[in-house]
Amino acid sequence: MKKISLLYTLCLSLLTSFFVSCSDWTEMEAESFPEEMTSDEYYAALRAYKQTDHQIAFGWFGNWTGEGAFMKSSLAGIPDSVDIVSIWGNWSNLTEAKIKDLRFCQEVKGTRFTMCFIITSVGTQITPQSVYDTWEEEGYASEQEAVNAFWGWPKDESDREAVEASIRKYASAIVDTISKYGYDGFDIDYEPNYGNRGNIVNDDDNMFIFVDELGKHLGPKSGTGKLLLIDGEPQSIKTRPEIGHYFDYFVIQSYNNGTGGGSDSNLDARLITGGIAGNGLVQTFGEELGEERVTNMTVMTENFEAVDAAMNGGYNYTDRWGNKMMSLEGMARWQPKNGFRKGGVGTYHMEAEYGTSPEYKNLRNAIQIMNPSSHSLIKY
Repeated sequence: MKKISLLYTLCLSLLTSFFVSCSDWTEMEAESFPEEMTSDEYYAALRAYKQTDHQIAFGWFGNWTGEGAFMKSSLAGIPDSVDIVSIWGNWSNLTEAKIKDLRFCQEVKGTRFTMCFIITSVGTQITPQSVYDTWEEEGYASEQEAVNAFWGWPKDESDREAVEASIRKYASAIVDTISKYGYDGFDIDYEPNYGNRGNIVNDDDNMFIFVDELGKHLGPKSGTGKLLLIDGEPQSIKTRPEIGHYFDYFVIQSYNNGTGGGSDSNLDARLITGGIAGNGLVQTFGEELGEERVTNMTVMTENFEAVDAAMNGGYNYTDRWGNKMMSLEGMARWQPKNGFRKGGVGTYHMEAEYGTSPEYKNLRNAIQIMNPSSHSLIKY
């Protein structure tokens, strides 16, 4: 912790000489900013900041192309101080433009990028297309039978040794895919109560095997520095709370979607007491990890898929003192009732608010609220 504090201090000292602008930098618009704002020293300080202990800014980025006259579809247009971005769709078969876009943000800005998709069953998202194309000529009765055969999933699911081998083969293939594209980790979209059922997600023992294999290469137990996140409903893993040790962050889809439920009490319940979507995170993981650590790992997020919500900063929100605001601001200002610091905030389809003025206005404001001292001296 002392090393982090020193790094943080050095980072701020370096940045005090820089002129501060709230507009984001893009390669195509660099002339809009003083030269020192895109200097090697500035970016070194930005990368150093991201190594400090702070509340993170997160987002799921969709419709990524890495191209275009505007930066809405490019990672380079994301605010400098965003810490982690989860690629939602379009994460495979990267073009040269996408690779260039991704590497710039990783290597220069220090932003970390995870691959993300909904986990259901063995083979989800990464089964080779040839398996689907040739199942009939290969003599299988269905596509699913062919998929199961490819991954070694047994016809008799009581064969636990074969089940485990199949799950580990699948998890290892995900790790290989992350390595192939140069991502910084994996974000498991885990939603067992929203119709996303399958032989991994609806069996806690199978889910543990899956995460354990990922955890050899990703997350805090791996020692690799690669990220392992779980979003959606991590509190629903009720029988294996020790699984919490494998994750860097619990990312909660605390979406309001115009229902009027946005409030500090809503977030407190999701974190601590439960009642919104089953258990609270502390109820599930607190005994194993400790309440402070669970809270520090918790990132609350809002849904910006609807354009008007993105432009407005979310939906109506009320804090514990009755103050009214929009939900992303409310999540940023939220101090958990247990007195511990939250992990951060984020948005789903973050790119939808690119059209605000300045771009990503609401996310920038949330970052400033959470980390005001650091960001008074950094182009966020």
